[in-house]
Amino acid sequence: MANPGLRPGEHGEIFIREVGANKHEARVRLRLFDGSTTFIARTRSTRQSARLAAQAEIEQVLNAPTGSEDLQADSKVGLAARQWITELRAQSRWPNPPVRPQTVDGYELLLGNHLIPVLGKKKLNELTTAMCQRWIDGIIERGRSGPHDLIWTADQAKFCFTAVLDRAIRHDAMRMNPVEKVKTPRPSTPVPRAMTVIEIYRLRKAVRDWEASRIGRPGPRPTGSLPAAVDLMLGTGLRIGEVLALQWGEVSLTGPRPTVAVVATLVDVKGEGTIRQTKAKTDAGERTIVLPRFAVDALEAIRPASPEPTTPVFPSRSFRDGRVSCKPQTTHNVRRTLRLALDLAKMSGEVHPHLLRKTVATYVARERGAGDAASVLGHKINAGVTGKHYIERLRVAPDVSDVLEQLVEIAEEEGAKWEAAKERRLKGQAAILPAPTILAATERATASRTVKVAAMVEEVSGW
Repeated sequence: MANPGLRPGEHGEIFIREVGANKHEARVRLRLFDGSTTFIARTRSTRQSARLAAQAEIEQVLNAPTGSEDLQADSKVGLAARQWITELRAQSRWPNPPVRPQTVDGYELLLGNHLIPVLGKKKLNELTTAMCQRWIDGIIERGRSGPHDLIWTADQAKFCFTAVLDRAIRHDAMRMNPVEKVKTPRPSTPVPRAMTVIEIYRLRKAVRDWEASRIGRPGPRPTGSLPAAVDLMLGTGLRIGEVLALQWGEVSLTGPRPTVAVVATLVDVKGEGTIRQTKAKTDAGERTIVLPRFAVDALEAIRPASPEPTTPVFPSRSFRDGRVSCKPQTTHNVRRTLRLALDLAKMSGEVHPHLLRKTVATYVARERGAGDAASVLGHKINAGVTGKHYIERLRVAPDVSDVLEQLVEIAEEEGAKWEAAKERRLKGQAAILPAPTILAATERATASRTVKVAAMVEEVSGW
């Protein structure tokens, strides 16, 4: 019968011969996984040790990473990281992409700041778990001497580097991932904080006072967009990017239930600037929200006479003849103008846009439960297999407009009391009353029900 030959990964008989005094050579033919054939020879003092040395070399050759056309075992870490980013950027433009372009930008910035300066010139086959652990330890140590602890940064850096080396394994440039066994500290869970009713009152007053202060001054004329944006965030819990991405075709201010439909968000993409991403941040983020009365009034105040459906609700520019720019304001611009308004009201650093979202979540959760709060905010509620495969997801968020309308009404009432007490103090008639540290406790009877607002004195806001 003809010899069938060696299959990939197999070796022939190990031949041993004496090549000198106390010298024995073990020689064997090996078929590699790519189909090629090579010979392995090892010389030792005894026949047995020569055989064992040849067998050990066979195992090492078969297990050695061979690499691909793009990546080899001796390729630099920097090259592997760049290829991973390039691959992710291509995937971010797929239909229903696994990763968003702005996420890829964040990964690239993270690797460029923390990985490349330390390990970028190392070869893949030089990496060890101890080396990777020292790299993570260095990030943590830098955080100890800075304003932030960098624990979250270290955790994200480990995630990204793990993905880079997993790709190297897929390209047969590595056999194991040395980052998998690296330890990082557990990130601390931030304690949510909601605004007090006095803070809500002062914020709404600050943005309106700032708009009024611009009347008659050089520069773009006041448009009322900042107060409207603040009221819309306070009345819906939308992210600032979702608010600024709204178009008038997605806003309905007529009928018994005025609504806004959230179908897009503003994102910053490298090389493209700020763009309107026609997809919400998450699948659960596509929703329709019923507006409270104060948010409707704010939108009606800035609504053009006959807007096109694709006209931005918050355009980057309004012309004197009534025309508006087809581009929305950027999140950077609104954050900047909000800081100016807060500076004017001596509230610098007290409020940021996401705090409004946390305030809405906290108040709705306490009045209606965490489920309604999650639906309004566009968070996915985990219902297991049943929720994933059997329950049709509602696109209309629960109507909590009365809850948020009540929140603003309480803020206005408490704000008026606070202003009066402030005026009495300035006149020397009485000491100022402390600003409430609660979402004010009150009971209001209505025709249908009695609304009870839980007292939260000295309590940290949370779910």
